[in-house]
Amino acid sequence: MHKQLSTLFLLALLLTTFNGYTQQAYYFPDAVTFDPKVPTPEQFLGYPIGSHYTRHDQLVAYFRELAKTSDRVHLQEIGKTYEERPQLIATLTAPENYKNIAQIRQEHLRQRDPSQPALSGQAPVVVWLGYSVHGNETSSGEAALLTAYFLAANQDTATTRFLREAVILIDPALNPDGRDRAANWHNSYKSFPPVADPEDREHNEQWPAGRTNHFFTDLNRDWLAATQTESRHRLDFFHQWYPNVHIDFHEMGTNSTYYFEPSPAGRQSPILPQASYDGNAVLAKYHAAALDKIGSLYFTKEAFDNLSPIYGSTYPDFYGAVGVTFEQGSSRGLVQESSNGLLTFPFTIRNHVTNGIATVRGAVAEKNYLFKLQKEFFRSAVEQGSRHAAKAYVFGDSRDVTLTQKLLALVLTHHIKVFNLNGDLTLNGKKFEQGKAYIIPAAQPDFRIIHSLFEATAPLTDSAFYDNTSWSVAHAYGLQFAAIKNAGFSLGTPVTAATPVKGTVTATATTYAYLLDWSDYNASKALYYLLEKGVHVKTAFKPFTATTPGGRQNFSYGSLVIPVAAQTVSPDTLYAIVQRAATQAQVSITTTATGYSLQGIDLGSNNIVGVEKPTVALLTGNGISVGESGQVWFLLNQQLQLPVTKLDVNSVGKIRLERYNTLILVNGNYSSLSKAAVSSIKNWVQAGGNLITFKNAAEWAIQENLLPEQVFTDTTRKKEETVRLDFATREETEAAKRINGGIFTADIDITHPLAFGLNDRRIFFTKTGNTILRPSRNKYATVAQYLPASYVSGYVSKQNIAQISNSAAIITGSTGDGTVTLFAEDPTYRHYWHGTDRLLLNAIFFGKYIQ
Repeated sequence: MHKQLSTLFLLALLLTTFNGYTQQAYYFPDAVTFDPKVPTPEQFLGYPIGSHYTRHDQLVAYFRELAKTSDRVHLQEIGKTYEERPQLIATLTAPENYKNIAQIRQEHLRQRDPSQPALSGQAPVVVWLGYSVHGNETSSGEAALLTAYFLAANQDTATTRFLREAVILIDPALNPDGRDRAANWHNSYKSFPPVADPEDREHNEQWPAGRTNHFFTDLNRDWLAATQTESRHRLDFFHQWYPNVHIDFHEMGTNSTYYFEPSPAGRQSPILPQASYDGNAVLAKYHAAALDKIGSLYFTKEAFDNLSPIYGSTYPDFYGAVGVTFEQGSSRGLVQESSNGLLTFPFTIRNHVTNGIATVRGAVAEKNYLFKLQKEFFRSAVEQGSRHAAKAYVFGDSRDVTLTQKLLALVLTHHIKVFNLNGDLTLNGKKFEQGKAYIIPAAQPDFRIIHSLFEATAPLTDSAFYDNTSWSVAHAYGLQFAAIKNAGFSLGTPVTAATPVKGTVTATATTYAYLLDWSDYNASKALYYLLEKGVHVKTAFKPFTATTPGGRQNFSYGSLVIPVAAQTVSPDTLYAIVQRAATQAQVSITTTATGYSLQGIDLGSNNIVGVEKPTVALLTGNGISVGESGQVWFLLNQQLQLPVTKLDVNSVGKIRLERYNTLILVNGNYSSLSKAAVSSIKNWVQAGGNLITFKNAAEWAIQENLLPEQVFTDTTRKKEETVRLDFATREETEAAKRINGGIFTADIDITHPLAFGLNDRRIFFTKTGNTILRPSRNKYATVAQYLPASYVSGYVSKQNIAQISNSAAIITGSTGDGTVTLFAEDPTYRHYWHGTDRLLLNAIFFGKYIQ
C-alpha cells in the first residue's frame, strides 16, 4: 500500500501541470519572494524540472534568458566541445560587485603571491559550482538550472547577502556532448506513467552511454593531463580566478544515498597540508545541516579518493581551494526502485540544489577562514618546495622537439613558472641542450602541482582506492627529465609560451632521397600524410649515417627514407608533398644526394623496407572498454588524422575484414564472440592481418591460440583460501588486490620495430589491470619485459608487485602470414601516456614486418 501511495504521489508530481509555486515549495521550501521578471526554469522550458531531461541547448537558452532578465547574472562562452556545443560560465554576484569584477579578480589572483597579504573580509569569496562532468549523472544539470534561478530571483536578505559577499561561478555542463547523449536516451525511453523497474531500458543506457565526452574520455580524470578541448578551456578559466571553494556535482549507484567530504584520511594526498582537508570538515557542517533539514540521508569519510589532482574536486585543492565532491544516488531516469524505496528524479535534483545553496551559505560565513587558508597554502608551498630534495626539474630532448614542446605547453597550462636553460646541462647521463630544454624551480607557489607532474606518487597509507594511484606526467611522456639536487642552479629567461615548431624541408628539392629521423613523436604524423598522398616511403630496420646539406647526420631505427626515383609522381610534385608533410607534422625533413652511407646500412639495403598505408578497424560495443576505445580513436584521429573504422563487436563474422590490414582489440570481454567471428579473425590474421590486443584482449588471443603464449595465474590463491578474516575488512582486503594504476619500469628492445624511435631501453608503463604475461619462449618475441625491481610508484600490493616484476609487458609473434601483438597494459592510457602510445603507432605501421 505504501509503495502504491508513493507511486501515486510521484505521478501527480511528474505528470500533472502544476504551477511554479508547487515546484518552488518543493525545491525551495523556505523561499517566499522571487523576482517575477525572472522566469522559472519550468516557465521558460515548458515542463516541470524533474519530469524531463533537459538538453544542453535548453540549458544554454535558459542561462541566456537569466542573463537578459537579471542584473545578477552574466554569461560568457569559454569554448566549444568537439561536437560544437558551447561551454558556458555564468557569473552570479551583486551588480555593484560586477561593476568592479576585473579588480575583484585581480585581487584574488594575488592570493598566489606569498608576499601579498590575505584578502580582507570586505572582498567577496569565490565559489565555483561545476555540474555534469559525467553527462549521464542526470540530476546535476537540472540542479544547475534551479540553483541559478534561486540566486538570480530570490529576494530574501540572505540571498542578497550571498551575492554581495560572493562571486558565484556556475558551469552548468562540464561535459555537454555526453549530457546530450544521455538526454536523448532517457527522454527517448521514458514512459507514461514512468517505470521504476531497474531493468527497464530507460535506466540502462547502451554502449558507450553518456558518461564521457565525444572521444569517450572521462573529463573528471583529465584536469592534470588536459588532453581534451573541454578541459583546456576550463583550466584557462580556472586560472583566471583561483576559487576559494570548488564543488563537483556527481551521481553514484541507485542504492546509495548522498555523499560529501571529508574523505577517508588514508586517501588524501600526502603532499598537501592537513589544513586543506580540514576545510572540507568546516564546510561539511553546512552541508549536513541543509540535508538534515529536508530529511535526506547522507554519508561522509568513505569510499572516494581525495589525493589526485586529476579530479575536478581535487585539482582545486592544489591551488588552495576547498574542493568537494557531491555524490547523489542516481535515479537514471524519472524513477527507479532502490533499497531505500522509490528514488525519483526530483528528489535527486533537490538534494543537489539544497547542497549547492548550502555551499554558498557556508563560503560566505567562512570567507575569512577560506582567504587565510588559501594564502597560507601558497606560502607553505614555497617553503615545502625549498625543502624538497629536488630543487628544480629539467626536461627536454633535442631528438624529440614535439614532446618537449607538448610538455612545456602543459606546464604552462597549469601556470607554473618555467625558464629556459642558460647553457647545456648533463645530468644522470642525460644531455639537456640550451634552447631545447627547460627548467622549473621547485620553490614556487605551484610546487604541489609541479610535484604531481614530475615526481612519483608519495607513499600512500591506505590500500583500497577508488581510482588511479600514480599519475606522474613526466614518466608518462617518455621524455627525458631529471631532478636537480643542487640549490646552486641558475635560470635563463622566463618562458611564457610554448614555441610553435615550424616544420621544414632543410634543403631544396633533391633528385635522390628525403630522410626523416623517427625519434620525433610527430614523425608518425608525417608518415601517414605521405602514405595518404600515395608516396612510397621506406623505413630503416638498422641505423645509418647520411651525408645531408647540414653535414653528417645520424638516423636511428625506424627512420624514413623517401626515394625520389620510386614514386608515381614527378620530383616537383613529390617535393611539394614532402614540404606539406613537414609543415603539417611540424618536423624537419632533410635530403641526401647519395645512397652511400657514411656509416651503417646504405639506402638500397634490404634492411630498408617499404611501409604499407594502414587501414585500421577498432572493435567497439557492449563488453568493450569505452575509455580505451575512445583513447585509440582519439590517438589515431588527432595524432595521425587517420580515419579509424569503429566496428561493432557483434558485426564480426558478418563483415569482410579483408578491407582492413590492422585490427585493434582493447580491453574487454570477447567471450561472447561467435564461433564464426573467432574463425573470421583467425583466418584474417593467417592471411596477413595485423592484430593488436590490450590486456584482457591479449588473454583472449592466447586462449584462442592466436599466439602460443601464457598468462600468469595467482599461485597464492590456495593459500588464501585457508585464511580467516573479519567481515568488516572485506572491502579493503579485496580492493587491495586490484591494480589501480601503479607505474612500473621495463626494459624495451629499442631495435624492435615496435620500439622504433626510442633512445632509452628503460620505459615506464602504467599498470591498470591484472593481465600478467609470461615472457615468451621465443627469445626475440618479448619486446618489453618488466625489470626485476620494476615498481616505481602508486599503491600495488606486494604480491602483485612480485608477479609483475620480470613478466612481459609486450609480446609479438607471427601466425601464418599475419602478426599478433599482445600489450599486457593499455598503451594509450588516458590519452597522455605518450611514452607507450607511440608503441601502438609503431605496431600499426610496422607490426606486419616482425615476421
